[in-house]
Amino acid sequence: MASRAMLMARTEVLICSVFILMVGLCVASNNHGRRLVCWKAILKCHGEPECHYAYDQYLFACASVLSGERKKCPSHCISSLIQLNLTQSGPGLEDCDCAKDPVCRGTKQAIEPCLPRTSTMGCTEARRQCERDQPCSSALNDYLIHCRKLFGGDMCSDGCRRVIANLRSIPKGQQLDTCVCDGTERNICEYIKVSMKTYCSDPGDRFTGSGFSDSEDTEDTDDEREALRVILMTLYTLVFT
Repeated sequence: MASRAMLMARTEVLICSVFILMVGLCVASNNHGRRLVCWKAILKCHGEPECHYAYDQYLFACASVLSGERKKCPSHCISSLIQLNLTQSGPGLEDCDCAKDPVCRGTKQAIEPCLPRTSTMGCTEARRQCERDQPCSSALNDYLIHCRKLFGGDMCSDGCRRVIANLRSIPKGQQLDTCVCDGTERNICEYIKVSMKTYCSDPGDRFTGSGFSDSEDTEDTDDEREALRVILMTLYTLVFT
């Protein structure tokens, strides 16, 4: 009976998660007249195949967070929120109204750690600005060359540390340090940031902008980390060979 009750409770939480507000995921469109109640927003999402699929992926990826079993947010949950917001109807979920539903408000609070921080620039735009700035572009190329072992999840050499310090001394390079990983490159960006934090940071140093708190692990599986490593190394090979 206890396990059945627990299963029913978890099911209720997942069902009610249709009312999640994704505040801060993106800026609302100006043509939003008034806030939809959340159940109407989710019905609208279900009417769009891409949004429906992305929403199902979000429920699966964030299930442990929504149910309260885990307070740390795995990176694949964050990625699923990004993909949901990229659909046509997904942004309508960001400002939907929970009204007075306590379960809806509870699930919003549970998912809040997974919401990307939008107070800083996205990493895609930060990289583009760096590439257009000669000192930053040069430092970024040095980083890609001297930190190649870091890309494979290996050591952070003294040369790599010096390059990182130089990149952080350049205004446009500082944006790469504090930006929020976004877009189609998000997983690769997260992998790089976590690798830098793990292998290159001094004790007590906090690498910001990853989309989850500094005290939290990404909680990806070994297979996911290996897949990201292969993708990153493939991109490196295409650029430098």
